[in-house]
Amino acid sequence: MYHWVLQGMQATAAALPFLGTVVDAPFGKFGLPSRWNVHGNAGWMVMECVAPIITTLSFFSVSAHHEVHVWAWRMLSLFQLHYANRALIQPLLNAPRSPLHISVVLSAVAFNAANGFLMGTWLAHGGSAPPPGMKLWAYIGLVLFVLGFVGNVYHDALLRSLRLTPPSSSEQVVQHGACIYRIPHGGLFRWISYPHYVCEWIEWTGYALTCIAVVPHTPDALVSYPPVLFVMLEVGAMLPRAMRGHAWYQRHFATYPARWAIVPFV
Repeated sequence: MYHWVLQGMQATAAALPFLGTVVDAPFGKFGLPSRWNVHGNAGWMVMECVAPIITTLSFFSVSAHHEVHVWAWRMLSLFQLHYANRALIQPLLNAPRSPLHISVVLSAVAFNAANGFLMGTWLAHGGSAPPPGMKLWAYIGLVLFVLGFVGNVYHDALLRSLRLTPPSSSEQVVQHGACIYRIPHGGLFRWISYPHYVCEWIEWTGYALTCIAVVPHTPDALVSYPPVLFVMLEVGAMLPRAMRGHAWYQRHFATYPARWAIVPFV
């Protein structure tokens, strides 16, 4: 079963960049009125809670049959830290977000279940102290993870403040459905429209780097390692959305500042 799920996620990683250029997932600024919409915050919590739950169940189902090294436990804890923020803290702190179409929730549940199954199973099958040649890379990965996590939380807080504080009388706003959109400022928003996406990529790239250093497995193509595949899936899904979201800001805000979508020159 593991290899079937892995192959399915590899195929998804190849397809996502193309799908994202022609289809906008119906939520947020691309949401549409529908009888199939569900409450934004509740739907978000449901679909994001799947990842840590399935990862934990998969990890323990494997670890029950053999000893797991402490580094595998550490990497599991970091995965859970990210999702504690993403699935619980973030939606509880946020103002009500725009409705999510049920298709978004169901597809995210399927994605998070598959990714959690792969990640938990893979982590539990390995784990050791970093060998001498990889120890530096393991800690570089941890630094990247922390920087990305902090940056993600910080820029999410900037976006949250736009929802929780009233706009000034001179500020341009755009009404879309029940939500009001404003131009974000501060941090890396000075240069790019989606710094929270970039920070998440940095976070998971660091995670993958540490995993490769401390969770040894039989040598294989990088795309067969779930932590690396997860980065590819995230970039494939989020890069097209960032570019189309950047274009949306430019269309709707006459005063939108000159900045890149996601990285310099993109």
